[in-house]
Amino acid sequence: MKRTDLKKLIKENITDWLSERATTEADSGDMAYTEKATVKEEKSTFDDKVTKDGNIYVVVKPGKDTEEGGIVKSMSLESLVGEGYVGVYTTGEKALAAGKKALKARDAGMKETYKKGQDKLKELEGSLDELKGAIEKNMAEATSNPTMRETLQTKSNSLLEKLTQVEAMIEKLRGGLEKEGL
Repeated sequence: MKRTDLKKLIKENITDWLSERATTEADSGDMAYTEKATVKEEKSTFDDKVTKDGNIYVVVKPGKDTEEGGIVKSMSLESLVGEGYVGVYTTGEKALAAGKKALKARDAGMKETYKKGQDKLKELEGSLDELKGAIEKNMAEATSNPTMRETLQTKSNSLLEKLTQVEAMIEKLRGGLEKEGL
């Protein structure tokens, strides 16, 4: 057998062996210290400035029955830190800058929500005036037209219920806007 043929054969065998090994170890969740982690692209709001691939590699304290393949475990840094955090940074200055950026984004969102609340309040106040006008119109018509009094009274009662609901919504919205008070 020629030397080039021998090299090709060995290379093919090594490649097959490595691919088989990678699939069996990926299924087990453990990884040998020589294996590189596969990176899955996921959109996350967690800002990781410490690791390259979002994972940290933890070396397990070896016990009596520990083997080489089970000594290194991979963990996502985000899952280790937990929820409620924006990111992980290497310096305090970078973390402070990211915190200020997060505060600005929060404030911008709050201002937008406050403006939407004010617009909705104006809309509800306009519908409140329309309901009051419709009730007054029905009452005036009921006094001038006694034959339609009962149907107009029923319409006015349903309008009064809507009026009460709208007034309650307005008060609740006003309370929320005053509480936020930007």
